[in-house]
Amino acid sequence: MRKAIEVELIKLRHSKLLWTITLVPIFFVSIGFINFLRYEDIFTSKGQNVWQQLYTQSAIFYGMILLPVFVTVVMAILAKIENAQNGWKKICALPVKRMHMYVSKLIIGSGFILLNLLVFMFTVIVGGFFITGNTYIPPNIIYAPLLTFISLIPVMVIQFFLSIRFSNIGIPLGVGVAFSIPSLLISNTKFWVLFPWTYPGRALLNGSSMNFFDMGANMYIIGIIIATIFIVIGINEFNNRDIV
Repeated sequence: MRKAIEVELIKLRHSKLLWTITLVPIFFVSIGFINFLRYEDIFTSKGQNVWQQLYTQSAIFYGMILLPVFVTVVMAILAKIENAQNGWKKICALPVKRMHMYVSKLIIGSGFILLNLLVFMFTVIVGGFFITGNTYIPPNIIYAPLLTFISLIPVMVIQFFLSIRFSNIGIPLGVGVAFSIPSLLISNTKFWVLFPWTYPGRALLNGSSMNFFDMGANMYIIGIIIATIFIVIGINEFNNRDIV
């Protein structure tokens, strides 16, 4: 398994994906901070916590819409590397278990998403230091991005499955975008817990509250169950696929 992960990292060595992963959250946090500075009097008029307001302005659009789309793009790119130029045929000829190939790619993709969220968290903290001059970091600003990663697991697994299953990159991208766009509306209905694309927005925005699970701990449990089902289906389908 470790060897398979190392091979995947080597293949991505010259990819621009890492730059995208690090620059996108920095860009959105910068927009959030600019928006806060522009309307600082409104955001703090009732004595609101400056750290929480800074965080909320950075997280609101990033979590509700961008993160699921970002996951879609990352997983599609990872699969596209093999879908192009008969890549699957070449690597399946190697003495490596197909399950290890599948899981290693999923681990790499998940690692990129985690890195993206860590950059988001770090950028918020650095910006908060400059604006507030306060070295105390509210714990929820650290916990929320980590919980967001957990909430994203079902979306990552589903999008990875679609990206591996279909050689046409338009299919997983289309599904990911189509499900991400209405997540903001579905999040305000009683059916949101059945729609994993609403999870990251709820988890990330929960950083403006100290009650980490007040959005519903069930979504983490349901998310892990959904992810497990799709991992089993994905590995089984990949093991039995004819690579031509």
